Amino acid sequence: MKNFGTACLLTLICACFSGCARNENSAPPLTPEQNTAKSRLDEQMKKAAQTAQAYHAMDNPTLLNHLVEQSKALKEPFNSLAYRELKTRTDVDPKALTALVHDNQNAAGLLPLLLLRRVDNKAYLGISAETRAKVLTDALQASRTFNTWGLPGFYLEDASNAMIETGKSAAPALKHMLNDTRPAPLFGSKEYMLSQQRKYRLCDYALFFLKRIEGDAQFNLPTAPEERDALIKAAGK
Repeated sequence: MKNFGTACLLTLICACFSGCARNENSAPPLTPEQNTAKSRLDEQMKKAAQTAQAYHAMDNPTLLNHLVEQSKALKEPFNSLAYRELKTRTDVDPKALTALVHDNQNAAGLLPLLLLRRVDNKAYLGISAETRAKVLTDALQASRTFNTWGLPGFYLEDASNAMIETGKSAAPALKHMLNDTRPAPLFGSKEYMLSQQRKYRLCDYALFFLKRIEGDAQFNLPTAPEERDALIKAAGK
């Protein structure tokens, strides 16, 4: 249940228009509003294809620069064009990614760290748990939407698994976040609906990670906020 951003939405709408085209003999003609929407969609898809082609033509050093820029902008991996292009390549230098993580021990290092985890797990584990924890906890704290992390109880993204892998190194920063009750929304039709139902907050994500790090592999967040608050209070002691 991953949201792949605008690309998936455009593909879905395109499929709908394509279906209309296949049945054009039996279907009524498009309304002016539908024609306008179709023209807008065609232009968006054309621009998306041109942008993807431009990224495909870039060399690795250029893409790595974009990767850090997009990480600073808090782009999710699936919405980072640099990440999406680099993960398809077999010649990405693990040392270059490692250097980027060491040079950006905050949210700016998240996409390089997650890419390194994907392309060379040995090099990824060669980065100290403390450094990985700095990057991951800073990125969690900075998150405005939480699709990068997934939705506990339903699915976890790579960033959440990476957080749990840091072990107790992430605990101090996570405990600090137990006091942060700001909402943790997700976008995407299903994700938005579920996040609205559960009303997760940043402190809930922190609680989830702390429990998993402590070894409770089966822990999931209670549905009721009151139950979560009681667990958060106990975890903060």
